[in-house]
Amino acid sequence: MLSNKIKGCLYGYAIGDALGLGTEFMTRREVSARYPDGLTTYSQIIRDGHRSQWARGQVSHDTNIVLLMVDSIIACRRNDHLDFARRFKDWFTAIHPIDIPYTIRQAVSSPEFAEFPHRISRKIYESTADHEPRNEALGRAMIVGMWPKFSEADITDNTRLTHWDPYCIASGAAIGRIAHDLLWNNRVTEFDTIYGITHRLDKRMDPYIDLAYNGNLEDLELDDEDTCWAAPKSAAATIWALTHHSEPGEALYEIISHGGDADTTGALVMGLMGLQHGFDAIPDHLVEGLLDRERLEQSTTGLTDVILEASK
Repeated sequence: MLSNKIKGCLYGYAIGDALGLGTEFMTRREVSARYPDGLTTYSQIIRDGHRSQWARGQVSHDTNIVLLMVDSIIACRRNDHLDFARRFKDWFTAIHPIDIPYTIRQAVSSPEFAEFPHRISRKIYESTADHEPRNEALGRAMIVGMWPKFSEADITDNTRLTHWDPYCIASGAAIGRIAHDLLWNNRVTEFDTIYGITHRLDKRMDPYIDLAYNGNLEDLELDDEDTCWAAPKSAAATIWALTHHSEPGEALYEIISHGGDADTTGALVMGLMGLQHGFDAIPDHLVEGLLDRERLEQSTTGLTDVILEASK
């Protein structure tokens, strides 16, 4: 069962990313116009200027960075933030991925990032006038949260490697705790626990957590062009999906129908739904149409072995 959940998490994350690219940066109205029957298969993804950068069924930087995190854990047999930082910088230098946001690009481009990532991340945050609490670190928080012994400090330290904003740290802590409870306790973390974590780390999270458990998805305005990438929104939408859906596919289809940063939020939703329900609950056509499944298989096997070893 544990291996099925871990496989569900990694495959789910990649699937949410790949299908979510089909509505990324669209408004809900645009999604409805371009996908009048909803987006449920990779073959439906339109080939406009943005989406033509990827093949149908291909993942974005979101999944690639999460798999780098998994590679690091497999190699080190533990969470080693400096090892991940070195791998991240090496990957970025070799590939120069086109879809990396500016703030991360700025951090990883620094000559000191591999050795002093927290120092660089904090410096960038403190020197930026208009802070953007982006959601890119939430996938890593999910992976760190899966460790047998829960450590909020490990989750927040990993988030700070690239995102120093307290909004991001609080959002990551929430996602990491939920991932841990889904894998090891077979339940979605209750409101009081998550509210307690995020309120302590950043009180601005309070309304997002309330909406996540008690509100409507529409209230999050996921397609707002100025805030669609915000970590609190992605975290809240993910929690909302977990508490309002029992079928991973249906949860993903609804989330990405709201547009915005649909690949990142879709990835989080499917990653955690995979942890909750296992790989077997993911629709077959979404698995079969996904590209580069061999790498996912290797990551699943390696991560499962390390987690089982650490749990003894």
